[in-house]
Amino acid sequence: MATRTFGEAVLRNEDNRLIRGDGNYLDDVQVEHPLHAAFVRSPVAHGRVVSIDVTAARQHPGVVAVYTCDDIGHLDQDLPLLIPHPHMQHPRTQRPLARGDVFHVGQAVVMVVAESRYIAEDACELIEVEYEPLPVVVDLEEAASDGSPLVHG
Repeated sequence: MATRTFGEAVLRNEDNRLIRGDGNYLDDVQVEHPLHAAFVRSPVAHGRVVSIDVTAARQHPGVVAVYTCDDIGHLDQDLPLLIPHPHMQHPRTQRPLARGDVFHVGQAVVMVVAESRYIAEDACELIEVEYEPLPVVVDLEEAASDGSPLVHG
């Protein structure tokens, strides 16, 4: 998607088959012994990840794998910037799993893979993440003022 489509209608090509009932959804795909993923997400808008303890989750019955940013190897890199804009002086994207700091509520920090969605969610509850909250600003004028805390400093 380019910046020229902002405010314009987007031609969609999948609607007709979905409306007619001819489309497929992920739940329609039959796979033998599928695995399920769930994520531990940041509860803070801006903070530093102080520690992550996944020990109990990795030992939970039915858990296949638990991933933090340290476990994903070459995948631990900035994701592509999908909508570049010439006025963005220092564009940033996020990583697949947070490394160091979190920049919004809901940012993925840990991924659990398990035999069922329920097991994955239960294992997420066993993961302990300690955050050090960092300054946030929710007022637009204050955010644009000199000396205001930066999300990506």
